Amino acid sequence: MRPKSVITAEQFYLGGTALLLVSSLMVWPQLVQAYGAGLAGGVTAFTVGAFLLLILFTTRRGSRVARGLLIVLTGLGAISLLYQIGTGQVALGPLGVVNVVQVVLTVIGAVLLFRPTARAFFARPHQNWEEDAVVTETDS
Repeated sequence: MRPKSVITAEQFYLGGTALLLVSSLMVWPQLVQAYGAGLAGGVTAFTVGAFLLLILFTTRRGSRVARGLLIVLTGLGAISLLYQIGTGQVALGPLGVVNVVQVVLTVIGAVLLFRPTARAFFARPHQNWEEDAVVTETDS
């Protein structure tokens, strides 16, 4: 059973990922103008999909590797936001608010993944994907 800290971290990360998608939609016309619809859509889909996979592998499967990658991406997002603030390049208005809230949600999620109950969750062995599959064989 997943501890509450892992479940809550998943919720924060999913909220942050939803805001990542919202921020992409807010700048969609600029993305399409700069890169074209195909590349803009592909990069957005890849980024959101990668985050979703890492979140699910981390919080549902207990993968320490996925947790590590998720933490690295969270750290890069936080550093990027701090750099933007420090250099005065942070977006203003609603986009800026969405970006800040998105980073805050993911940082909170990252902190929750290192609470004692979460560390115990990641320390225990987890089943392999193959063990979860239902195998039915019929005799011919």
